[in-house]
Amino acid sequence: MEQTQLDQNEIKDGAPFAALSYVFFLWILVFIFRKDNRFAHFHAKQGIVVFIGEIVFIVLALLPFVGIIFYVTGLLLFLFLSLYGIYFSLTGKMVRIKFLSAIADKFVV
Repeated sequence: MEQTQLDQNEIKDGAPFAALSYVFFLWILVFIFRKDNRFAHFHAKQGIVVFIGEIVFIVLALLPFVGIIFYVTGLLLFLFLSLYGIYFSLTGKMVRIKFLSAIADKFVV
């Protein structure tokens, strides 16, 4: 777990937007309304990875026969990841979610 030092006002200001970042495509709100908030950007980048994963699993769910497996697996996995991210964003922590943060760190926003 990596904890970056941020001002409490920056965390408090960005927390609602950071939490919304994990809900489907609402991560875009961070880049519109909180352009300079590092806390919200940290969570928004991880939210983008969750969103991309959701889209991939939705496409895979369309496959005949095995689609239901991808649908159920994706639903449970991304529900868990979203709730995990929302919890940490609302508690003011910058927790790097293992697989998400490795991909999210490569985004230049």
